[in-house]
Amino acid sequence: MWEMWANAYLEQARSDWDTCEVVSKNECGVCHQLHYLQMAAEKLGKAVLLRSGNPLDSVKKTHKTFVRFLKVASKNPSLRQTLGCNAHQLQAYVKGIEPIADQIERLAPALSGEGPNAEYPWETPRKEVIAPVSHTFSMMGDLRRPQGRKLLKLVSIILDGFDRFF
Repeated sequence: MWEMWANAYLEQARSDWDTCEVVSKNECGVCHQLHYLQMAAEKLGKAVLLRSGNPLDSVKKTHKTFVRFLKVASKNPSLRQTLGCNAHQLQAYVKGIEPIADQIERLAPALSGEGPNAEYPWETPRKEVIAPVSHTFSMMGDLRRPQGRKLLKLVSIILDGFDRFF
């Protein structure tokens, strides 16, 4: 049963990733790109965690999967081989992108608390109500920098070769 769930999460992660790329190329609101990126990352994390033996019930109930998935990926020999690095280098690679992954993970409304998320309006401490489409998400700058590009590259590689890695 868990394998069917893992495959369904992977299928949806790939679709969310493709949508993120389309939204990005069409210069839609940044919140839309981040929303699909967050959803792709969460579902990819769920697929990896299920393939790694985590219980279905706990995986289905959480939004905290992206950073956990990266920790699993950082120990993957096939991924090391694909990236052409040793175990220490892969762990350093993942450690370097974890802060951005954490920011992406926290875009989920359930994890954002009362702060910015890519999906729903929120209220600031000064009682302003902000729509995601009008918010400047500073993490977009992080995604354009080397560590952000590394994170996006890693997600793409894993989505493309998932069965080889997990």
